[in-house]
Amino acid sequence: MTTLDRYLLREALGHYFLGLGAIVLLFLAGAVYEVLAPLVAKGADPYTLLLYLLYRTPEALVRGSPVAYLFALLLLLSRMAEDSELKALLALGIRRERVLLPLLALGGVLALLGFALGESLVPRSLAAGQDLLRRQVLERPRTLLTPGASFQDAKGRVVYVGEVSGDRIGKLRILSREEVVLAEEGRFGGGVLRVERGLRITYEGDRPRTVTRFQRGELVLKDLTFEPWQNPANRMTLRELRQEVERLRQAGVKAGLEATTYHRRFAEPAASLIFALFAVGLAFYLLGGSRSLGLVGVAVLTFFYYATWSVGRIMGEQNALNPLLAAWGPNLVYGLLGLLLFLGGRR
Repeated sequence: MTTLDRYLLREALGHYFLGLGAIVLLFLAGAVYEVLAPLVAKGADPYTLLLYLLYRTPEALVRGSPVAYLFALLLLLSRMAEDSELKALLALGIRRERVLLPLLALGGVLALLGFALGESLVPRSLAAGQDLLRRQVLERPRTLLTPGASFQDAKGRVVYVGEVSGDRIGKLRILSREEVVLAEEGRFGGGVLRVERGLRITYEGDRPRTVTRFQRGELVLKDLTFEPWQNPANRMTLRELRQEVERLRQAGVKAGLEATTYHRRFAEPAASLIFALFAVGLAFYLLGGSRSLGLVGVAVLTFFYYATWSVGRIMGEQNALNPLLAAWGPNLVYGLLGLLLFLGGRR
């Protein structure tokens, strides 16, 4: 490894980690706003919330890595252009390809690492985060209940809550087609609702069949929490995604969400390689006219990728765009632009 390679890699990694840290914080802040804030307001345990954020961190790292690398390269090469370092390299006979090579290699390493984490750690951590929230709500569901609220038990029966007072809920009505259960009091514990002092009425058609009084009973609860991610496919492995796509297509159902997620597993990590070509090509192209990208330009180009990535993802998941194009479209745009800029830049 030459001195130039070490210099470029050191500077690129410094900017990369800085950008990645900022993106991860923004991502987790969004999770707090969308998912955790309602739970905090209703009394969720702080330790549980912190642990949930840790479970979401791998996803934030994998999603943020390509964007952080684009930001790092644009910022680094823009600074090198302003300081005339790129011109000095050209004057010494160092070609653009020599600058691209180490950055391309680093992009390849980041792509492989992102793909490996996206296929292994991320699905498991997302599933563990959801299980954590489910356990939190099942163990302390009263924090989410108010008088007049309703939920379902594991048998599909609807439970109406009449009173809420601390650990106790009361005036319960449990309804289904076959029976009606009235209970004076209920308490939660370990995913079970224990009811006390009640009346159970079973029906045959429209007529009551039996009327029974009881002192205690138990209802196994169904998940009371909300779905914290709009895309459950993020918690699947590639093999599971492929099987799900095939199953849905055989059933005649459009699998835009699952297919787009499947292709994005490859496209998102590969973006790091594309960004190396784009950033180097843009830097040397602007160098020919003695222009500098500047911090504003770096931010705009980084945001533009994120915007196109988000729009493509939504359109693919909603079956408004071919999943393959939705996943690879932003990479294709930046790759073609990077190739044209690289070929037309100053040599």
